Amino acid sequence: MAEIKSTWEIVMEKLKQSEITQEDRERFRKEEAREKAKRLFFPYFEGDQRDWDNFREEAKKLDEVGREELLNLIVENLSLEGLSDRYRTGLEVLFGKEGLERIEELLERYRRKQEVETEILKEELLQGFEKRGIRGSAITPNARIHPRWNKVMEEIRTSFKKELRELLSKLPLV
Repeated sequence: MAEIKSTWEIVMEKLKQSEITQEDRERFRKEEAREKAKRLFFPYFEGDQRDWDNFREEAKKLDEVGREELLNLIVENLSLEGLSDRYRTGLEVLFGKEGLERIEELLERYRRKQEVETEILKEELLQGFEKRGIRGSAITPNARIHPRWNKVMEEIRTSFKKELRELLSKLPLV
């Protein structure tokens, strides 16, 4: 008579047959490091966590993969519009006052670049209006309706994020 096995016994037999490879272990370790960085980033930069000393200590404990993920999260979530108080505090805790100043200088440089490009697009729109006979001091074109607006702004954002990533990777954690 055949022996009837429970689901648990079948699962345990299959687990005995499968082994976790070194490659799998490494992949699990890296994924855990990324998750740890996310659990550290979001409560402090996007949430309401305020124990910045704890944040500093936990950031120091991150391995290389976790640190890279934390930097990637900062780069992806930092806005060209400026630093919120939470971001300013978090960046200062991570990189110190000098690091924060360098990040703010980079932000300012790209904001100015954005303003210059916006003015160029407005001027192109004004010239287009004038060609159609529309002119006057009351006309203030909206650069966002320019056909190239999205492309130009995306190029600026991409360039900013690339340069910010390079800067952050060079800055030591405090």
